[in-house]
Order: sequence, then C-alpha cells, then structure tokens
Amino acid sequence: MDAPTAYAIGVDIGGTKIAFALIDPQGRVVAERRAPTLPAEGVAAVLDRLAEGIAALGAHGGPVAGVGVGCPGNVHDGVVRLAVNLGWSEVRLRDALRERFPDLPIAVSNDAAAVAIGEWWCGAARGCPDVVYAAIGTGLGGAAMSGGRLVRGASGAAMEIGHLPAVPGGRLCACGLTGCTEQYASGVGLLSGLAARRGEWPDSLLARKPDAGTADILDAMRAGDPLALALLHDLRGALTQALVWCAGALNAARIVIGGGLGRALGDLLDLPGLESDVRARLLPYVGDGLHIVPAQLASSAVGAGCLVWAELGSSPPGPLSTRSTA
Repeated sequence: MDAPTAYAIGVDIGGTKIAFALIDPQGRVVAERRAPTLPAEGVAAVLDRLAEGIAALGAHGGPVAGVGVGCPGNVHDGVVRLAVNLGWSEVRLRDALRERFPDLPIAVSNDAAAVAIGEWWCGAARGCPDVVYAAIGTGLGGAAMSGGRLVRGASGAAMEIGHLPAVPGGRLCACGLTGCTEQYASGVGLLSGLAARRGEWPDSLLARKPDAGTADILDAMRAGDPLALALLHDLRGALTQALVWCAGALNAARIVIGGGLGRALGDLLDLPGLESDVRARLLPYVGDGLHIVPAQLASSAVGAGCLVWAELGSSPPGPLSTRSTA
C-alpha cells in the first residue's frame, strides 16, 4: 500500500490578516483558513492565533511534513529582527513555534522570499533556478534565487529593492532615506506621488478628489486621467530601474511580478513593454534570455508552505501534535 500523502502547512503573516494553507507537495491547496493578526494585542496573542490555525489545519487529516511561515520585515535564522507593520523587534518566531509543535520541522522566512520559493516550486518560475521576485503592494518587496538557492545576504536582508535609490534627493521614505524606489513603485508611492504632484494637474478629476485612495488612482489610470498616468509613468520608471539592477547583478532568467498592487495593475503595467525596457538597459548576453511574467500562486500562504518542501526537505513525521507554552 502506498504511503499517505504528506502535507505542508503554510502561514503568511500580514499586518491585518494571517493566511493559512494546507498544501500537497505539488502546491495544491487542500484546506485554507484566515485569522486577524491584531498585532496591537501583543506578540503572545499573535502566536496564539498562529498556533490555533496551524493546529486546525493539522487536524484536517493525513501526515504533516512541516510548517513554513512567511513574515514581513527583516527575518534571519528564524528571528524576526524587525517588522515595522507588526511592531515586532527580535521576536524568536521559529523557537516559539517549535515549543508549541515540537515534533514538526518549522521554517521561517521573509514573506517575499517565501513567495519566491513558492513561485519557483510550483508557480510562474517553476524549473527556473535564477529568478527575481518583485512584490508590488503597500510597499515594494523583493527576493531572488540564484542557482536554485535563495539569496539571503549577510544579515538576511538581501533584495530590499524597495529601498534602492530611484530618485536622488527624492521623497522622504519611512525608512529615513530619500528617493527610495518604494516611494514611487508601490501603494505608498502612488499616494505620495498624488500628494506631491496634485498641483501640476489642475484639470485632473483625480487631483480634485481630496480623499483619493489607491483604488481611485487605478480607476483614474484606466480612465486616462493625466495625473494618474503621470503616477503610472513614475511607477514604471522606478520599477524598471530596480529590475535592471537586480537582473544585471544576478543574471536572472525570469522576473516574476506579484503583490496585491502588482495584480491589480494588470495590463496597466504592460509586462511585455516592461521586459523590453529592462532588456534594453542590459548587456545583450545578460538580457537576451530574460522574461518578465506575472505571479501564479493563488495564495501567499502557498509560498510559505513550499518552504517545507524546498528548504526543509521534510518527510512525513506522523500526526500533528502540539505542546502548550502556557
């Protein structure tokens, strides 16, 4: 009799919600769950919600090979050194989960890195060992794989593409630097650009909307509003420059564009045109084989789950068991 399929549990921690997914080794979702993050309640309360969600999916049936967790911020060796959106500093996340689930292998990574591994394992970068992933969302995150291995860097902070310089002496970023790519190519960047450039377009309907949000900007882009199109031009210009640096430094064969805003932009981003613009600024033997493609994973938690297969190489340890830290 064949051994039962071993599943992985993926957990993606966001500023507002935690996404859980039970996946098989091909990345197919067997069960899903969501919970509010509520980081203001403190680290212990968030850990309780993580443990509850993991245990619930583990009880779905079948052996569990491990747990993969994607978390925003600077994550290194299982420690969340700094996650601004969560208010976390030096949180030993992997150790805390190991205490609760002592029989399970647990991998913890930066959220963008987890999605990159998922796209490589079963998504848009499947079978491609040299890939850059760019997550355009509220901010701009990135990750890369070289030779089939995740590029981490000395302190786990590799591929902070949102804070590469895009405009010397440009807008002040929340990180304290000026002109960061994130200030132009992200949700924050679109809103910053709207505030900074509103006065240049007095006839723009978008400029006359005092409480405009990201969705309003996207609608205005599709309607051909001149201010909105200027913001789109700024976004594509800053993103192009960042991707040129990444592709040139890593000699990537594929760039995957994801993130909530990346998906919402859709055809507005013009990936074929973006690919041509990036290639045009690279040496021919660096850029000729480069392709820019949209992300395919249905859930960020799938990428986190793929950490189990790709990084831990886990085999089924048997039924899920938990240990309370109370």
